[in-house]
Amino acid sequence: MFTQTPARDLADHYDRLAPNYDKFHRRWLRHAGGEAQAALEALVRALITTDTDLLDAGCGTGTLARTLIAEGMSPAKMTLLDPSDAMLARCSDIPAVQVKGRLESLPFEDAKFDIVTCAWALETVPHPNLALKELCRVVRPGGVLCLAFCANLPARGLVDGLMRQALLWRGSGQFLSHGHVIHTLENSGEFVVRSVPSTGPAATLLARRKEKIGTTSIAV
Repeated sequence: MFTQTPARDLADHYDRLAPNYDKFHRRWLRHAGGEAQAALEALVRALITTDTDLLDAGCGTGTLARTLIAEGMSPAKMTLLDPSDAMLARCSDIPAVQVKGRLESLPFEDAKFDIVTCAWALETVPHPNLALKELCRVVRPGGVLCLAFCANLPARGLVDGLMRQALLWRGSGQFLSHGHVIHTLENSGEFVVRSVPSTGPAATLLARRKEKIGTTSIAV
């Protein structure tokens, strides 16, 4: 099971946090999660083609989407999803499909996307197992799920430790078990999972869905 599962829904919290989210997030990336973020972006860059349909699940203020569009990805092939109205409002400049929705109940048909990204969102939901099941469900055979999340890996030093405490103090997420996320994905029997090395209390995973699929089976 995941540990430190929040007892409350954080969508309203992120509505309130939206005006200052980018400032806090840049601080997190600078001091703790930057390597994991860079790894996720590198994976997506390597995988995108002109025909790629991409879902950015938990898109936040749209930082990843803007980066990919600036590097040549067509926004017409991109879908942005977030449960927070205020976060989606921050994406109003991005000419991509924008959907209000929850990770635990994605409003999409099965096997719809070639690439699903979920950066710094899995750890914010009350039920990460259910969110993982849904993220897996919408990946096409041969497609990939790219995750970056706050993980219960050792801090590199004082600053990492302070960033961990700040996130917990703000109540904006939790630190998931790195091993459990991998086990949960592999236990479905439909994904091959690779952990991308990074340091600090953050992790990046690449999960590729096998070409021959059945029913995704992830315990919730």
